[in-house]
Amino acid sequence: MTHIDDKIIELARTALSFEYGEEHFYRHAAEMTKNQGGKAMFLRLAEEEPRRMEDMHTLFGAVIGQDLWQQLAAEEAANAHPSRVIAEMEAAVAQRGHAELADDTQALRMAMELERRIIHLLKDMSEHISDPDIARLAEKMIKEECSQYDVLQAQMDSIQNVGIWLDSAEFRMDGKF
Repeated sequence: MTHIDDKIIELARTALSFEYGEEHFYRHAAEMTKNQGGKAMFLRLAEEEPRRMEDMHTLFGAVIGQDLWQQLAAEEAANAHPSRVIAEMEAAVAQRGHAELADDTQALRMAMELERRIIHLLKDMSEHISDPDIARLAEKMIKEECSQYDVLQAQMDSIQNVGIWLDSAEFRMDGKF
């Protein structure tokens, strides 16, 4: 295997860690959050995660091959709760002294960091894609993750400026409503 191949496999493992752990993390963030609107938002994000797995399987299966992808997915599924990346993020919360109950902004910061990592991972992966259909799928996934990040940022702005949670999507970054 070349160095690039090893990097792609590591990106695939990290992506799996994110995808298998993201739902768990959002449910944990809902528990950490005191505000009912914040809980509702994190639970909504958790419920969206299983739908994203199909795109992840298509993208990485095309890039590294279905057999290797299935092998990596099976390995990660066996160790999915919590995943390595999510465990690192929850350890960071504990280290900051918020293990029992984090304030609303702490939960949002951790969720934004998770989304930021996923966005960078997908951008790194997209550099290794030559198939135009798979490249479009990667771009779609990046846009979805950026949209989630923007929603979290809007929540953070709302909390820090006026202290009101937006418990449902008030807008979409793509301008569709």
